Amino acid sequence: MAEAITVFYGAATRDDAQAITLRRGAPLRLSDGPYPFAETPDLIRLAATAARLDFLREHLRSLCGLWAKPPLQFLDAYFAWIGATLAAAPAQPALTDAGHGLFAPEDWSFAALRPLPSALLPAGDDAIRADFAFWTGASFVAVELPGERRAQRRDELVRFGTAGMTVLELAPADLADAAALGAKLPAAFGEFWRGLALPRSPFGTRDLAIAPAR
Repeated sequence: MAEAITVFYGAATRDDAQAITLRRGAPLRLSDGPYPFAETPDLIRLAATAARLDFLREHLRSLCGLWAKPPLQFLDAYFAWIGATLAAAPAQPALTDAGHGLFAPEDWSFAALRPLPSALLPAGDDAIRADFAFWTGASFVAVELPGERRAQRRDELVRFGTAGMTVLELAPADLADAAALGAKLPAAFGEFWRGLALPRSPFGTRDLAIAPAR
């Protein structure tokens, strides 16, 4: 696999999609911009971490389609899982040590892996659409959500595995809440703050890319 990989996401067709460049050895986290925001976020109004997380979640929801229920449920459960993971008692001493006591647990929220909706993932000479994709820095995790098309996608799901990707097939019950989704996520997703010297936010000036009008 090449050191730099361009992935298209966020639309039904590549022509309408956003593009992001991924690099081997560098997981794509929520802190990693740029994001194709339609307009510059009001950082005064979004001063609190919770408000910024909600803003990111709503942005990602906007890339899923208004009536796409399973993707919206997935995002709601995933962001709830981030908060629940950081609030869990086992995480508290580790987070305190990681931030030298200078940061609150929620400050590490943006270290969680960033989901890419409707991602076109490279598989040989072709690309296969995943409902969501995560980049771990070493490989992709493709998320397949409940839906009528799953039975028609068996060959494509096999190709994900052949291309070295992990396929996470979710049932409706897995989208019910943070605990249900967390039980299905790969174990490596859990301690997402590990290896980072300090928490980062995706709301720095260089990260605030504004999407051009189409």
